[in-house]
Order: sequence, then structure tokens, then C-alpha cells
Amino acid sequence: MPDLTSPAVLMRQLLGAFFLPPVSILLLALAGAWLARRVPRVGRSLLGLSGVLFYLLTLPQSAIWLNGFLETEPPASLGAVRATQAIVVLGGGIRPAPETGGMVLSADSGSRVRYGAWLARRTGLPLLVTGGAPKGGLAEGQVMAQVLAEDYGLVPRWVEAASDNTEANARNSARLLRAAGISHITLVTQAWHMRRALPYFRAQGLTVVPAPTGFTRYAETGVCRWLPTGRAMQETHQALREIVGLIYGRLRGY
Repeated sequence: MPDLTSPAVLMRQLLGAFFLPPVSILLLALAGAWLARRVPRVGRSLLGLSGVLFYLLTLPQSAIWLNGFLETEPPASLGAVRATQAIVVLGGGIRPAPETGGMVLSADSGSRVRYGAWLARRTGLPLLVTGGAPKGGLAEGQVMAQVLAEDYGLVPRWVEAASDNTEANARNSARLLRAAGISHITLVTQAWHMRRALPYFRAQGLTVVPAPTGFTRYAETGVCRWLPTGRAMQETHQALREIVGLIYGRLRGY
């Protein structure tokens, strides 16, 4: 199958792969190995640093700390949601499902859609789902709408399927909402993504009630939070990527 990823999305992925763990730590270790025979003290220091960083980034405690920096918005109250005019659910990715022969929502998208449906049923508010096809193929918004209809019996009023990043989600969604006379919304996305998403939507002149979902939580306590896990490595990588995105947005005035 040909690669249909847009050049802009591909560039973001390449930069993220190069500058974020685990590749950045691997490059640090390779630099240490190369310097070990030329400048032994510096080489050994870099090798040791890469090992420490790798260990830290695999810890549940590190994932909790990093995502705690991002997860600044508390859960939304139903009263605050009822005061808005619509619920906007951001896409968080889709993936192939060989068992069904089609595309399904990623874990992040699935949790957002589930929470959006939960809110819609309790408030009667219309839903807008937003997500394009940054990697080509079927748009996230289309898959989200299909899941809402088939699994939750809800048909979103608006399906935005042209955006390939959070800024475009906000811009394209605002255009649809303004045409319907809507300016006060509830925004559903991952708790770690909300801090970056909010400024984009507010910059469109929307009044936004944040409704975060998928908070970073671990059942493990005490010493178990200092034992490396694959899940923690994934969540620290996601948090670091989000922090980079947050800094980029701030530099652009959001």
C-alpha cells in the first residue's frame, strides 16, 4: 500500500522520532560509545547518562510526574456541560483491525468517543466529531461517527474530516459551529492533551468547558512505581511529545 502521509505530517513524525526517546537516548549512548576510546571520561559519562535516562523514562512514577504537568484540568461537571451548546470530540487516531477487515478507533479515540457519548446521553447536547486522515485513507471523524452510530446509537450532528492536527481541528470545527450559531462548547479529549488543545479552540472565539478523559493513573503503589514497565515508557514518550507540542504552540502565540 502506498504511503499517503502528507509531507507536513511526515516531517513532524521524523522530527519527533529523532529528538524524542528512545531514539534520542540511543544516539546519546552511541555518542558515548564513540567517545569512550577517545575521551574516556566523557564517553563513560554519556553512556551512564543514557542508561539513567532510559531507566527513568520506563518508570510509572516518571509517567505520573510528566503527565501531571499536563493534566491541569479537572473532570467536568454535568452542570457545566449542560450550560454549553454542543460537545466536540477530538480524534486521537485509528488503526487497522484484521479481525473486522476495516479501521477501528485507537485506544485514545475510543475513550474520547465513549466519554462524549456518555455526556451526550446525559445532557441531550449535539455531538461534533473532528479528525481527518493525516496518514491517508479513511478519516478519523468518519470512523468516530460510525462507532457512535453502531455502538452507542448516537448520530453526530457534525462530522469534520479534513483536519490533520489540533489547530486544524479547532479551526474547522469552529467554522461548522459558527454556521449553526454555536459559540459555547464542551471539549472532549485526553487529559494530557487538553492543556494544548484549549488555546486553539479559544483562539477561534469559542467559550470552552474542558471535559478531559483518560487521566494517567496506576494501580501500583510504593516501590512498584519504580519498576520499569512498557506502559510507562509509552506514556512518558507521549508526555514528552505533548510538552514539545505545547512549547511550539506557545511560541506561535497560543
